[in-house]
Amino acid sequence: MKELLFEWHDLWIPAYRTRRFDPSLLGGDVGKVTLFTGCRRAGKTYLMFQLIDRLHGEMGIPRDDIVYVNFEDERLRWDTGTLTELLPTLVELYGERDFHLFLDEIHHIPNWDRWVRRVYDRYKNISLYLASSSSGLSSKEIPGSLRGRTLTYEVYPLSFNEYLSFKEFAPSPSDGMSPIERAKVRRHFDEYMEYGGFPEVVIESSIRRKKAIIQDYFRTIIALDICERYNIKNTRLIHDYVRLVLGQTRHSTNKTYNTLRSQGISVGKETLLDYTGYLEDVFFAFFVPIHSGKVKNRLYYPKKVYFIDNSFINHVISRFTADKGRQMENVVFLHLLRTTDTESISYWKDSKGHEIDFVIREGTDVNRLIQVCHDVSRPETRERETRSLVSGAAELGCDKLLLVTRDHEGEEEIDGHVVKYVPVYKWLL
Repeated sequence: MKELLFEWHDLWIPAYRTRRFDPSLLGGDVGKVTLFTGCRRAGKTYLMFQLIDRLHGEMGIPRDDIVYVNFEDERLRWDTGTLTELLPTLVELYGERDFHLFLDEIHHIPNWDRWVRRVYDRYKNISLYLASSSSGLSSKEIPGSLRGRTLTYEVYPLSFNEYLSFKEFAPSPSDGMSPIERAKVRRHFDEYMEYGGFPEVVIESSIRRKKAIIQDYFRTIIALDICERYNIKNTRLIHDYVRLVLGQTRHSTNKTYNTLRSQGISVGKETLLDYTGYLEDVFFAFFVPIHSGKVKNRLYYPKKVYFIDNSFINHVISRFTADKGRQMENVVFLHLLRTTDTESISYWKDSKGHEIDFVIREGTDVNRLIQVCHDVSRPETRERETRSLVSGAAELGCDKLLLVTRDHEGEEEIDGHVVKYVPVYKWLL
């Protein structure tokens, strides 16, 4: 442990690219343990480094007060004693201080939560920042001893704003863009929509290596985050199931069960329900229910399915690569996921076949209706999409109607309702 701590203070943090984050995570004065969770390779460790840099550089906290430990370092034993020794070792090396402890992949240590609870209760001069990959801990699995004591921050792949920052491109405000800037933003968006926002993939310039990294992430998520974590022995079945779900825009357990059975694959419905929960727990997939006041409708109707990153849609099952509408809808969902409570997102459909992609609630009231359509240049397409919005507005009592498009911008009044068209890149910015 001493060797590792000396090494940390000698080497300090590596170079990183800035991401957006909540300033309330700094300082430790919120009286909470800060917990970073999220999909594998989304950038939790480097977000920690960014916070460390800001604590030291902007807030003036001495380097000796800031400690980072990665528990995947092979020099550390994965036993409770490793954590027990940490504070005495720090005091021996640096004296009693107001420590800021950044502990990465802490879930490897048995009974880590009991240690965190003890430090939280006993040492008010210590601020704790913990990170765990999705193979170790999700926001739904915080131990009971820490409930109410954590500030959980879910880390996602890069937003489009962050993507542009990583590309070192800073466009003018959307209303003041030159035609050249708009063309560059669209080009960047097309790449973002296809290859997604995993930081390592964004930085990589080789298309071949981008695809190889994406495939490796997919295999690792299946092998470690799902199979190893949930002790799944039938790895072939889980691979078949996940690839099948990747090809779906709507997910029904019954339909998926029948599809697998028709291919000669023996599986029970309870197993499929478990698999669906696993995909949500590890932040791989999200299942959005229909908007309805009736519980049985929310359970009975198929759920729309979205994924943590577009790269999995485009480069794990290649036949969907050309479906720009699906890609764009997934990007819109991910933006809503970052800015809206997941539980407040649903979709709407009526008996006449009108459908709205996203119904956003604020409390019990419907706040926004959002439709996504890549190309509205054809009159029949535009009429279909706007008619669904207007029908939903009349039934749900909502006047904020948004149609997210590839390029079209403007407003249109239909039956007393104003539909606003906005290009997707403007909306994301």
